[in-house]
Amino acid sequence: MKKSIITQKIIAKAFKDLMQSNAYHQISVSDIMQTAKIRRQTFYNYFQNQEELLSWIFENDFAELINDNLDYYGWQNEFLLLLRYLDENQIFYQKIFVIDKNFQHFFLIQWENLLDKVIFDQEKKSDYHWSDLEKSFICRYNAAAICAITKESIIRGNSLEKLYSQIVNLLLAQIKIFES
Repeated sequence: MKKSIITQKIIAKAFKDLMQSNAYHQISVSDIMQTAKIRRQTFYNYFQNQEELLSWIFENDFAELINDNLDYYGWQNEFLLLLRYLDENQIFYQKIFVIDKNFQHFFLIQWENLLDKVIFDQEKKSDYHWSDLEKSFICRYNAAAICAITKESIIRGNSLEKLYSQIVNLLLAQIKIFES
């Protein structure tokens, strides 16, 4: 049976909505499906359990934001879209950072992937050819820093969009240093 992305998104939205006012462990599959206005058994056509739903939300949301949009918006706008998304879903991600230790690793990998695309974009625009070591260093270094500062901002309830210009300016300055 082919899975409907629309149904998965409705279930995910219901779960995220419930997370706004409930603790993760207080939310049942019945609660999710009642909020989604879909019969309970349908949940199991798409997900084995809530942990699988949570993983799907991470992968789907970040894939849409980063992978699907990057070619259209460019990396600077992609950063802004990602920070706005995290701001809009801040309560959800505050709770996720507390309950799911694996999410921080996933979050770090997503930033690394986005930064890898930044370097790829920059390399196309300049005469400078980045070595694998340089690419790896700048991506891992900045991903760790951005991951830490965005996680801290999310947990504290601070706006991430305010970090946008600082992150972009710092990245551009670092790229300029490497390319000179």
